Amino acid sequence: MDNNPLVCYTTRMRTFLAKYDFPIHVLVAAAYARLRFSLAWNTFWTKLFLRLCACPHGRNLRVCGKPLVKICRKGQLSFGDGVELQSNRAANMAGGNGPVTIQCYENGKIEIGDFSGCSFATLSSRSSIKIGSRVLIGANTKIYDHDFHPVSPELRKAGDWMNRVATKPVVIGDDVFIGAGCLVLKGVTIGDGALVAAGSVVAKDIPAGEVWGGNPAKCIKKATE
Repeated sequence: MDNNPLVCYTTRMRTFLAKYDFPIHVLVAAAYARLRFSLAWNTFWTKLFLRLCACPHGRNLRVCGKPLVKICRKGQLSFGDGVELQSNRAANMAGGNGPVTIQCYENGKIEIGDFSGCSFATLSSRSSIKIGSRVLIGANTKIYDHDFHPVSPELRKAGDWMNRVATKPVVIGDDVFIGAGCLVLKGVTIGDGALVAAGSVVAKDIPAGEVWGGNPAKCIKKATE
């Protein structure tokens, strides 16, 4: 018989676990209750924040995990009915690197239509980002309607360079699917029913009903094929 204490302990534990009917349902119920509490808690505080900032939202807003929302003076943010913001890694194991981040600079405007949702995504606006209805935005996707910094070194040296950043509106139509890890740049329009493959960099307009992918993104095929 092996007198190694570690081996003896391991053998006893295996025997115990083989005979014991562990109540795994208790752990499952506890995890589910925790997710439900997180959903209710974060939805409540997000709605309160939106109300304090005079930002309208529709019915059945769902916020799982704590989002990061920043609205500057004259910035505007609005949600339609049934919008979902997913920032909880336990509820969505898509490999999110951070929470849903929404930033409206001065005069920036972000609109998210009915029954659209995003997971661990970043939206940053200095002019306008308009997202239609039933749009799905994958984990770690970033949508910018501006460049953050001027391209010219001379402009970056200026004291008021923040006011010289190039910006153009972004429009995303209805029923669009944007895969994980995409980058949508300023001035882009994505037509209804289009699909963007994961990891794509979208620098120009995508017609309705087409599948695009790559860096820079190009047409792959029709969505119906």
